[in-house]
Amino acid sequence: MNRPEQPVAAGRAGARPVEVRVAGHACRVWVGPGALNAVGELVPCPEAGTLAVVVGDEHTAPLFAAQVREALAASGWRVETRTIPAGESSKSIEEAAGLWRAVATAQGDRRTHLFALGGGVVGDLVGFVAATYMRGVPFVQLPTSLTAQVDAALGGKTGLDLPEGKNLVGAFHQPAAVIADTDTLSSLPARELRSGCAEVAKHAAIADAGLFALLEARGPELLRAPGSSGSWPEVVERNAAIKAAVIARDPHETTGERAVLNYGHTVGHALERAATRWGLSHGEAVSLGMVAESRLAAELGMGSEACARRQEELLRRLGLPTAISAEALDVEGARAALLRDKKRTVGGVLLPVVPEIGEVRLVAGVALARLEEALLSVVQ
Repeated sequence: MNRPEQPVAAGRAGARPVEVRVAGHACRVWVGPGALNAVGELVPCPEAGTLAVVVGDEHTAPLFAAQVREALAASGWRVETRTIPAGESSKSIEEAAGLWRAVATAQGDRRTHLFALGGGVVGDLVGFVAATYMRGVPFVQLPTSLTAQVDAALGGKTGLDLPEGKNLVGAFHQPAAVIADTDTLSSLPARELRSGCAEVAKHAAIADAGLFALLEARGPELLRAPGSSGSWPEVVERNAAIKAAVIARDPHETTGERAVLNYGHTVGHALERAATRWGLSHGEAVSLGMVAESRLAAELGMGSEACARRQEELLRRLGLPTAISAEALDVEGARAALLRDKKRTVGGVLLPVVPEIGEVRLVAGVALARLEEALLSVVQ
């Protein structure tokens, strides 16, 4: 990953690029307020009349699709738009088939670009359709949620759900570009914005002590002024740089290094699946997972209690949960989810730990019994 010495202006957007290079594939992540206005400049039309299919959901399409359509059309693209239902249910074979047929009906060819306008669900679905239509066409991520801007839109993971489980059908397909317009964050409900902050805090904890300190100093202020605060572009850009560096070294999860991005997720996923009555969001579950796993690191002598307390205090200041009521959790279900964790081996679980803020290491063979204890430590 290489960053320019000086910010690169992007037309009216004033966006700045983060370079991502993965196995010979180059992608720029553009971050800045108003970046959607410059999408036609940032993704030039290869030939006048080339098809661009913009896919949003019931929330994002009414807010941003016209803006994107206008910017692309002004640069010579022939633009079609498509709206899918909001929510995880859209990551289905049926919705994928609908998009395949829509692109085919619009006479899409191998130069056709798909634009994913929304959060992680839209990105996963549109990326998979792009990976499989005509054996692969370019797609562009236009993330509008904080979680997507700092995490889900980067890395090239695409996928659909089956009745048997989430993301069981998918492909690695790197985007041609990622354009993160931080002005879109002002459209998010407060709970969704807070949930996205969990991934921001995770990245800071594992790789950027300076970003962690910025969140400590300005986190509550950022939450009060999403999109308008001058710090949001910096926060998103630094997160993009962290994830880009990791995926460049392990693009297809073959070396194991990409597992550092799972910090807080081992316990977090178990809680997310078992807290059906309370309805934990992904970010809220990751917050609880970070608290539990930081405590476990301290108990195992792989991190300090001060480091664990500092993480817990930041998450609390960001409005994220650090404990969950026993009445809101199926404890046995959470234990069962730990047993099904994809990182589990015969010898235990591969667990990322944070010895100090801004540092991360992978520890193999962590016993499930210790993870169960850590999980229970956040149950009240």
